[in-house]
Amino acid sequence: MNRSTTTKIGVIGALYFSQGIPNGFFRHTVPVVFRDSGISLEQIALFYPALYTPWMLKFLWSILVDRFHSEKQGKYRSWIIPVQFITAGVMAGLALWQLGGPISMFVLGVLLINVFSSMQDVSTDGHAISLLNFGERGWANAVQVGTFWVGYVLGGGVILMLFGSLGWSNALLAMAVIYVLATIPIVLNRTSSSVNLSALGQAPRKTWGGIVDFIRQPKVVKILGLVAAYRLLEGFIRSLLPTMFKDWGMGLEQIGFVLGVVAPVAALGGAVLAGSLANRLGRLQALLVFGSLQAVSALGYMLLAMQPAHQTMAAVLPVVVVDHLISGMTTVALFSVMMDWSRKTHGGTDYTCMDCVGVFAMMFGTSLSYLLASQGGYSMSFGIALPIVGLSVFAVWRLYSAILQERHWQNLNAAESPAA
Repeated sequence: MNRSTTTKIGVIGALYFSQGIPNGFFRHTVPVVFRDSGISLEQIALFYPALYTPWMLKFLWSILVDRFHSEKQGKYRSWIIPVQFITAGVMAGLALWQLGGPISMFVLGVLLINVFSSMQDVSTDGHAISLLNFGERGWANAVQVGTFWVGYVLGGGVILMLFGSLGWSNALLAMAVIYVLATIPIVLNRTSSSVNLSALGQAPRKTWGGIVDFIRQPKVVKILGLVAAYRLLEGFIRSLLPTMFKDWGMGLEQIGFVLGVVAPVAALGGAVLAGSLANRLGRLQALLVFGSLQAVSALGYMLLAMQPAHQTMAAVLPVVVVDHLISGMTTVALFSVMMDWSRKTHGGTDYTCMDCVGVFAMMFGTSLSYLLASQGGYSMSFGIALPIVGLSVFAVWRLYSAILQERHWQNLNAAESPAA
């Protein structure tokens, strides 16, 4: 790996590390604060989706990024740096709120963090696409997934564990400081997307029509269908784990350790493994091989769920480790393909549109799995996941083959590498 590639990946890794911090905070710390403040489960069910809205609708931010940016500073860099500092500022401001205080202030702070961090997400994806060459994307996506999970552990697991010793204010201030430090690499690295794109004769344009241009490309519906088919399983299989473990009698500390520390570390390992294999296997084969392995995850959880009263940490941990190892691998495979299919001039818009469809598919999978579990138990839900894995992989194979029949997608990255 040459110095230029190492620098690019270092900058991208720092940005995705930043991205993981608010995600972990939102998914693990926020529910604990809600419960500590006396919020009922019914109210949490209402608050939670509302607070997640900025991530579901983040394609709207891509319109702003496409239209308003500084070509001198770089299309995406001119958004990333200020948004990073603003997000850190909101985190520091939230440190002034105390546990037991007005919950409305906490909700407002979390909502603002989600708004600005989702803007950072759009800009970071676009920046990564504009910087990386075809051959760099396997390792870069491994670093992306891995550093995201490290940030996720920090924002979710570590922050919770530090509450007792540091207190709420100091823990939040520490999180804000770390967020600022993660901004330093891109501040120091002045390589901008506009410089790279100009060299390719593709200088970015300020426009309102990035999303429309993306949708007008041939066979975009098939691309979105492929992303949805692949991401549905993420929600279907893994969304059940917190409630299933709780119903088995595991304590919050155990659940936090398993899902907030062990699982992300395993996903990091899977991302690294996938990064070393992605280019060797090729894009389609990586999607099919890694996607098929999710049957192992579903089977493992189904066998555990068939005898819930006899489950121990010793039985649960290996299954969780293997599952999240596979999760890290599938994420790298899909994200590499999504980068391939994103135009360098509108990388943030294209990638975000695909990602939003993936998020909605995950939500659908989550709802479906919970509905099945409520009717027939966890074991039935995971049992049904097995044929869904097969259908998903088959759909990906057919859709990918159909997409590559279109010359537009064959030539999108022709300057870098032939389609894999």
